[in-house]
Amino acid sequence: METVKDICDLIRTRFDAMDNAREGALAASRKITRYSGDSIKAIHRGEWEQAEKLISETSGMNGFLHDSLKEFPEVYYSGYVEDAQAEFAEVSILYAVLRGKDLPTPESLRVENAAYLKGMGDTVGELRRHILDLIRKGRPEDGEKYLDIMDEFYVEMMSFDYPDAIMHGLRKKVDVARSLIERTRGDLTNALEIKRLHESMGRFEENFKR
Repeated sequence: METVKDICDLIRTRFDAMDNAREGALAASRKITRYSGDSIKAIHRGEWEQAEKLISETSGMNGFLHDSLKEFPEVYYSGYVEDAQAEFAEVSILYAVLRGKDLPTPESLRVENAAYLKGMGDTVGELRRHILDLIRKGRPEDGEKYLDIMDEFYVEMMSFDYPDAIMHGLRKKVDVARSLIERTRGDLTNALEIKRLHESMGRFEENFKR
């Protein structure tokens, strides 16, 4: 017959293991967040090899999280793990879009569905940043396809009509995405009109010189 001490010792052993797993998960989550941010910076600078290296390292850390926390769902389903997964999903989706590759799936990334969708929502902001960079470079027409992708992300995210207990804050991401898309649409429309005007004036001047 097990004594009270025996039972409590077993519980303590379990808690010790859980606490160790939690500490490891916190460290890995911080690295995933940091590496994902560095990857996004590299992507916007066009440093594709560096971005690929960082994404690969981030994927490895995410895999460690996934595997090491199998026995500790209390830790795995905590908020900071999901936040880290969302960051990893964001950079992975952004990379695929800007490189013209197929989108990764939640399964291929080994992230939870809600984290994936939140990452998709954050990708909208990064695509806006990319479009603004194209406008500054005098290539607004190249931004139209990315605006279409932003729209597609928004429409699909809007279709998830589930309680927040399931979606974990996605509705807020959707609202932010809608605002960013409308602002980007306005910026892109203005830039295209200005470019067309300049081109028309240029043609007029050429004809006038003749």
